[in-house]
Amino acid sequence: MTADISLLLVGGITTAIFLCGAVAQLTVGRLVERIPLYLLFITVAVLLFLGVAWAAYATGVALLFALAVTLAAIYAQVTVNDLVIARYTADAWRGRVYAVRYFLTFAVSGAAVSLIAILHGSGGFGLVLATTAVIAFALMVVTAVITLLVNGVERRTRAVQAQPAE
Repeated sequence: MTADISLLLVGGITTAIFLCGAVAQLTVGRLVERIPLYLLFITVAVLLFLGVAWAAYATGVALLFALAVTLAAIYAQVTVNDLVIARYTADAWRGRVYAVRYFLTFAVSGAAVSLIAILHGSGGFGLVLATTAVIAFALMVVTAVITLLVNGVERRTRAVQAQPAE
């Protein structure tokens, strides 16, 4: 049974959810000056996992909020990814790194459409969101490992810089 919802309401809800993503990008742009990038990266990865996991089990209005959190995290992650490339890639390689990033993003996005269709046909949106939650969990774990590694390197770098020259 489907709910009888007007197209205007669907468009309004969709706009509100995408607005959450836009606000997230602006917020991350401001936070990057105050919070180390690696901490922002893990925070966004955790938020993404929590939003997708919530969406996998939510219904009704709770699902809308879960999707708003998820979309905000996705948009925030785009900003963080671009900042990582901008800060840590040599000027001579930056254009090529962005090109590879965008190529991979579009290739994976194309494959994701087929995967979503297959998963939806096999188990509906519950299976699609559960699979997405597993992928988001893996991303969160990998990001946590990277965060720990970067934090250790930055701590050692600060310690070396703090030592007086001989």
